[in-house]
Amino acid sequence: MRKFLEGLDRKELLGFLDDYAKNDPKFANAVNVRFCDPEFDEELDKIKRAIGNALEGVSDYSVRDSWGNVSFETGDIYDEIGKRIEQGHIKLAFAETEMLYRELLNLFEYQGECEISMEAEYCIGFMSDIADAAVSEDDKAHIFRHCIMLSDIEDGKDYGADYEDKLLEIASKLVTLETRQELEDALACVEVRRFEESIKLIQLDIMRKFDGSSAVYEFINENLRYPKIREIAFASALSLNDFTEAEKLCVEAIAAETRNYGISPWLYKLYTVYEKAEKVNAMVETARKIVFLGDMKYYDILKSLLTEQGIWDNEYMGFIRDCETKMHSTGYMRVLAKEREFSLLLDQLKKDSSQVYEYGELLVKEYPTDIWIIFLKQINKEADAATKRSMYRDVCSHIMTFAKIGYHTDVINLALDLVTAYKHKPAFVDELNQLIVKTGQ
Repeated sequence: MRKFLEGLDRKELLGFLDDYAKNDPKFANAVNVRFCDPEFDEELDKIKRAIGNALEGVSDYSVRDSWGNVSFETGDIYDEIGKRIEQGHIKLAFAETEMLYRELLNLFEYQGECEISMEAEYCIGFMSDIADAAVSEDDKAHIFRHCIMLSDIEDGKDYGADYEDKLLEIASKLVTLETRQELEDALACVEVRRFEESIKLIQLDIMRKFDGSSAVYEFINENLRYPKIREIAFASALSLNDFTEAEKLCVEAIAAETRNYGISPWLYKLYTVYEKAEKVNAMVETARKIVFLGDMKYYDILKSLLTEQGIWDNEYMGFIRDCETKMHSTGYMRVLAKEREFSLLLDQLKKDSSQVYEYGELLVKEYPTDIWIIFLKQINKEADAATKRSMYRDVCSHIMTFAKIGYHTDVINLALDLVTAYKHKPAFVDELNQLIVKTGQ
């Protein structure tokens, strides 16, 4: 295309572009944004109109979808602001983004789900990008001042527009020694309980800029109760190969947790500490804990460690018994399947028939009768509980699974029995008849 355009008569091409721009306002605007120096107030008026058009229907409940949600498109606005950033018109780009943000706050009460709050957060992210692009001290001061001001406005707060911490975080990127007190005063006005950790992180960033390393270290140690600050301390200790301190940070965090579900991320960090410190016995015990909590990726790690020490065979049966008592039954069954402990796995299936679809094929050759009995128990339970077509289809899908692993004739007879048993459920009978036809082909 470029070579083609270069071959055209310049006067003829300019005439074409001029005519095209007259008939297409978007094209004319794109040329203006790309090649002309902006007139600040005119550009703001233009963006204001674009924002008004984009958000025009937000407060009109009659145009919402059946769920009460509203949709709007602001992509063209961000594209134009992005061009201003590329051109170095930072103050204008921020002013345009601020205008959009303020209008979103005014409309916060009208969001159906979380459309406006998601847009507002994206808008703040754009402000942060603009702050990163600022070079001149004048632009930086403008963004700093306006972020402080925006953090203090009340618009939208009754409907969940609480973004003070994010705005002050942007301001902290641009804070100077002269403006430090202004930022700290703004932080002091934020509702501490809601944004406590965020405030501490901003304060830490300020201290890193202006205070010595000893003050930063002291601040971190005084605020280890905040997870992100503890993570900062941990990363620092690990980078310095201070394994004693890193271990202490992990152990304290695990002890302080009140969770009764999942696996603590600090347990994984603790394993990393022992791995870097080459403490094999501690690695084994930590990996063992992680496995018992259900992470099977660490099973292979644990087995490898014990094998390298030459004690896997001696510990194996005791480990399997521990898995039975300390793991959830589904995790225990995964271990048994991995180690091909078929007899023990069958015993577990008899206790929890819902796992028969997971392990039936693995055990069918050795225990065909037992697996069929367990399957019948489970499928009858599901059939009895099914109340709608989607559930009937699930039952038939499970039956088909067993047809594929060797119970072809048994499955057809089972389906015929279910047709008789559930003749009062025509939709179920229909699905079963379709299954019989497919299985008989």
